[in-house]
Amino acid sequence: MSVVEAIGVVSGILGIIQFAADNFGDTTEPGSTVKVAVALDGEAGGTSNAGGDLPDVRVWNEFGDFLAITSDPGTLSDGTVGTVEVDHEQQGSYSLFSANDDAICIAWVTTTWSEAAGGNKFAVSGDYGAECGANWYESHMWTNTDQSYQPRCFWIDANGDQPQTGFQVHWPAYSSTAFDEGNTDPTKFCNDIDFGLRTEGDPSTINFWTSAKSKSKARRSEKNERRVRARRSGQRVSWAAEQLVISDSVHHSARRLCDSETSMGPDFAHTGERRFCDMGAKVLYPFCGGGWNSTSSCFDLNAQRLIGNGLESRDSASPYTTVRDWRSKSS
Repeated sequence: MSVVEAIGVVSGILGIIQFAADNFGDTTEPGSTVKVAVALDGEAGGTSNAGGDLPDVRVWNEFGDFLAITSDPGTLSDGTVGTVEVDHEQQGSYSLFSANDDAICIAWVTTTWSEAAGGNKFAVSGDYGAECGANWYESHMWTNTDQSYQPRCFWIDANGDQPQTGFQVHWPAYSSTAFDEGNTDPTKFCNDIDFGLRTEGDPSTINFWTSAKSKSKARRSEKNERRVRARRSGQRVSWAAEQLVISDSVHHSARRLCDSETSMGPDFAHTGERRFCDMGAKVLYPFCGGGWNSTSSCFDLNAQRLIGNGLESRDSASPYTTVRDWRSKSS
C-alpha cells in the first residue's frame, strides 16, 4: 500500500504517522486538491452533527502571495471525506480554511499539488486543533493504512455555535523529513503560521514565515492570547449533555478529555483506563469495583451512571438518552 508519512501527534507527542494514497485527491491541473475528513456520528459515533458545510479554501504560495479561492464548495456527511479543488498556478504552500454556517468537526485535511507544481502530498491531523486550543473530541475515524491511527477532531463554525471560525496550515511543515526527534512537543506548531486557529468572522488572511525572527515571536505571543480566548468561550452544547460514549480504543482517553480545558462533547467512559469523564464538570471518576473506596463516587458501567457518596443508586435509571458504544467486537 502506497503511503505518505507526516508529522502527527501520537499519545500526546510528535511522531510519524501514515496516510494512505486514497486519503489524498487526484491532482488538479493546475492547482490543489484538498480533502477534508469529518468525525463520525450516529449510534457508532460520539459527536452529533459533525457533518455539514465544507469550508472555503484559500491558497497562497511560499512567499505569502495570494493565489486562489474556492468558496461554498458544498456539504459532506459525518464519517466521510469531502473534496475541494482550487485552481491556481505555482505551489500552494499555505491554505486557509474558513468555516461556513453548518459546523463540522475536522479529523484531518490533506492536499495534493498539481504535477506541474511537483505533485507533492501533505497531511495534517485534527490533533493539532486540539493541541492548539480548539474545541475538540475523539473523531472515531481511521486513516486508511495498515498503521492504526485515530486522530481527534476539532470544530469550526461560522454562525457562533463554536468559537473557531477557521484555521490556516503551512503544509511543508508537516513533512516527515522535517521531523526533529529532539523536539516532540506538538504545541510547537501552534505558532499561527504552521498551524493557526481563527476566531474572527469570515477569516481571509494568513500569517506567513519571513526571515524576520522577531515577527515570528510576536505571532506566537498573539497565539497565546487566542488560546486563552478560545478556552473561555468553549461551552458544551445541549446534545452532548444527554449522551455517553464508551470506548476501549488505545487512541482514546477519558483522562485526556477531562484534563483538557477545550474538549467538548458527551461524557466518556474508557474501559481500558477504568475511568469516566464527566465532560460538563471536567471531573474524572474511577469505575466501581476493584480498589474503589465506597465513601467516594464511582461510575457504574452496567448502570451507566455515577453512584455513591450521596448520589442515586445503581437501580436508578441512566441519565442518558443515547449511549454510543465504541468498543471493539472482541471486547
